[in-house]
Amino acid sequence: MYTIKHAAQRVGITTATLRAWERRYGVIAPDRTESGYRLYGDRDVAVLRSMKELVDQGWSASLAAAEAIRIDRAQPAHQIAADPRSDGTRPTLDLTERLTSAASTLDTTGLAAALDQVFALGGFETVMTDHVFPALEDLGDAWADGRVSVAGEHLASNAVMRRLALAYEAAAAHGHGPRIALGTASGTRHEIGLFAFAVAARRHGMDTDYLGADLPVDDWLGVVDDPALAAAVLVIPTTADIIATAAVITAVHDHRPDLLVAVGGGQQSHAPEPAVRLGHDIVAGARTLAALISARTSA
Repeated sequence: MYTIKHAAQRVGITTATLRAWERRYGVIAPDRTESGYRLYGDRDVAVLRSMKELVDQGWSASLAAAEAIRIDRAQPAHQIAADPRSDGTRPTLDLTERLTSAASTLDTTGLAAALDQVFALGGFETVMTDHVFPALEDLGDAWADGRVSVAGEHLASNAVMRRLALAYEAAAAHGHGPRIALGTASGTRHEIGLFAFAVAARRHGMDTDYLGADLPVDDWLGVVDDPALAAAVLVIPTTADIIATAAVITAVHDHRPDLLVAVGGGQQSHAPEPAVRLGHDIVAGARTLAALISARTSA
């Protein structure tokens, strides 16, 4: 059995795509643990791979889903081969379950212990990408399903933010390169991904000013007045944040056309030109930003 992250990796799609296909087309119906977390079997992976292959060939997603379901139903269950990349062990759900369990009971000590354990597993970027971000996605599902209260979700999110603050300060020694400012538009309060990117940017040598959430347009214009600033980085985490962030990007560009403006987040594709989209990987995004700033400096 696989978590949503591991299943998506085996199929070759993002977790967001897997969730969308499951929700919109009913292509699979994963099992759930007693705590409510999705678990995907080899048959689910096989169906998703069939759908992906058809989509890659030019089929619409809806038709590909229907065909993948038809192929699955026509194939006897004993002919479904085990995933050749599986090592036969169940992927760990430890952080996800512990984080959500602690959030649901407002267990501050349990949250701290879970985060202590996971941040000891490896480097910052690997821990965030492979463990913390997937766990936070499932925490969001638990909140949406009513298994975790708003207070519990805030408790867990703030615990992660405190860990990011420690990592940010620890990375200060690396940040002596080009100066960038990072923050969100007015009304945008989901900042964990942006703060994690700020840590990665510092670790890649950039001098970062992390401004935080919910900044009005006029404040952004005051920030970018500094001629030493090399770039401004924003995030569009949800559809509700598109309009306000687009307004900041447009205003900043009109105010300082020479300034590099970059954007990340789940809805970054909606950012207006000339914003640079950094993608969904904090390491690749930091490298992209560093390379763009270097190219502009050289020019």
